[in-house]
Amino acid sequence: MSKKNEEVNSEAETIIGAGVEVEGTFVSSGNVTVKGRVLGSLETKNDLYVAETASIEAEVKAKNAFIGGEVKGDVVAEEKVKLSNSAKVFGDITCQTLSIEEGAILNGKCQMSKREEGKEE
Repeated sequence: MSKKNEEVNSEAETIIGAGVEVEGTFVSSGNVTVKGRVLGSLETKNDLYVAETASIEAEVKAKNAFIGGEVKGDVVAEEKVKLSNSAKVFGDITCQTLSIEEGAILNGKCQMSKREEGKEE
C-alpha cells in the first residue's frame, strides 16, 4: 500500500494481523485493516484497508475500501474503492468512485452511481 494509505491506516480501530485468520461474519463500526486472511463476510461502517499481504474470501461492505491485497468476493462501498497496483479483485465492485492503479487486477463487473441526498438505502 502507498505511504499515504499507511498514514491514514494508523487510525485503524481493528487490525487483523498477518498471521491471523478470521472465519465467519466480521462486523465493525470503525476503521479496519486486514493484513491476514478473512473468510465469510466483512462489514464496516467506516474505512477498510486491505494490505498487500491480505487474502479475503468474503463479501465486503465498507464506507471506503483501499485494496492492496487479494479479494475474492463482491465489494460494496458507500463512497470510494481504490485498487493499488498490487490489488487483485475477483468479484463485482459497487461504489460511487473507483480508482485503479496500473498493474491492479479486476476480474468482475463494476457499477458506479452517485447516491442521492436524503435517500436511504
